Amino acid sequence: MRPRAFGVIILFTATACATGSSNPAASGSAAVQSGTSTVRNRDVISREELISPSVVNMTVLDAVRSLRPQFLSVRGNNTIPAKNSAGEQIVDEESGKVHASIDGNKIVPIQELSGFRAGSVAEVRFLSPAAAMQKFGGASRNGPVILVKTM
Repeated sequence: MRPRAFGVIILFTATACATGSSNPAASGSAAVQSGTSTVRNRDVISREELISPSVVNMTVLDAVRSLRPQFLSVRGNNTIPAKNSAGEQIVDEESGKVHASIDGNKIVPIQELSGFRAGSVAEVRFLSPAAAMQKFGGASRNGPVILVKTM
């Protein structure tokens, strides 16, 4: 093989190896649903997912448990104990727990999602503790918040 042709082959191979994959599933930034080509956002449960036959008649809480169980992970108490006027330690037992907000309204316990059917919801979105604190302030109690947008 001639030296010039060998150099061209090496250059071509190096260029092909250096080119990154344009497939978002291969890069790890999004997961692809099995059997479809739809890209799934890890922090959002879309309307399409909520109206699938296996989920549509579940409560929103059960749908979240089924589709994105990581939304419900509790990371423990995130506050420093305070003392009341009697000198007793007070701990916020709800701190760090997952809460919910329906249509951007006040923060409610996660069990409130049992009152809604998945088929009646447009979207379910997960807010990290930092994002929840930014949106809701101290009402988020240092925990994540699941935003539910009804139809």
